Amino acid sequence: MGILISKFNNQNIETCIQAFEKRYAITLPEPYGNFLLKYNGGETPETKFRIKGVSSDLRGFYGLGRADTYHNFYSLERNGILAELLKDNMLPIADNMFGDYIVMGVGAECLGRIYFYYHDKSKKYIELTESFESFISKCKSEKIGYIPTIEERKELMRKLGKGNKITPQKIAGWQAEINEYKNIHQEKLILDSSGAGKRGTDH
Repeated sequence: MGILISKFNNQNIETCIQAFEKRYAITLPEPYGNFLLKYNGGETPETKFRIKGVSSDLRGFYGLGRADTYHNFYSLERNGILAELLKDNMLPIADNMFGDYIVMGVGAECLGRIYFYYHDKSKKYIELTESFESFISKCKSEKIGYIPTIEERKELMRKLGKGNKITPQKIAGWQAEINEYKNIHQEKLILDSSGAGKRGTDH
């Protein structure tokens, strides 16, 4: 099935990309730039990969402008991680549920290569693939199914004889999950190989 993504608002994204590149004096590799143009990053729930001994979930890709607050490059500016990694010619492009990063090389020696970066270990970049396209091809998603309501969950707990386990904390956790998934609209991530949708073309 490949990756399923719930893309972010990509209004004025070309302008945002140009401003981002100018601000940090970088040029994004074409396939990744085209991905931002089309999707502006996005959430990727139920997505996993295993590459060269690294197994991880993939929570979402960062975007610009109208991307959501958490998966927005501006959040990486605020917490300092963007400046820290760019010193090594590395650009964080996605993360997992533990706060580790998928990063892309933006320097001449490593341009376009994809690495894994543990947020809580000494600085070390583990190379995963030689390109963004190759990384995408190695990730797999499951489609989100029906999300039970709180009342349905309560009823199931009672049927299982666990009604006493229904606490305010449990209900709050259920509600947080429902809120997280209710606005997610998964679609297959397709990297364009034709001229349509590419940077510098009519789109």
